[in-house]
Amino acid sequence: MSWDIFIQDLPDVASMREVPADHEPGPIGKLEDLVVKILEVIPFGDRQDSDWIFATADDIDISLQFHMEDAEQVRYIVAHIHGGAQSAVCVGAILRHLGLRGLDTETAEIFDSYSLDEGL
Repeated sequence: MSWDIFIQDLPDVASMREVPADHEPGPIGKLEDLVVKILEVIPFGDRQDSDWIFATADDIDISLQFHMEDAEQVRYIVAHIHGGAQSAVCVGAILRHLGLRGLDTETAEIFDSYSLDEGL
């Protein structure tokens, strides 16, 4: 199993079909602020280079890739889920902690992080 979730500026809609055609996602925050917040959720995350965090633990195998708007601002993050029964739960916890939403490339819909188990 492997898929990606795009963590980005998405409007508060129930479905991707409801996103206005003229919606242009804005930056989601400063790189260093986002890294600090993510590592609060996954303290076992290993930051590599300036634009990657790898998280591997029991039942978690994800990598987070930061895509930059400019030198400081992140346009979006791609959560690459490589496997692990709790990886989706982990990404859901990150989304909730950041107050952001994600686009699930497996379903082409908004990633429903609230339907997942709350605990890591």
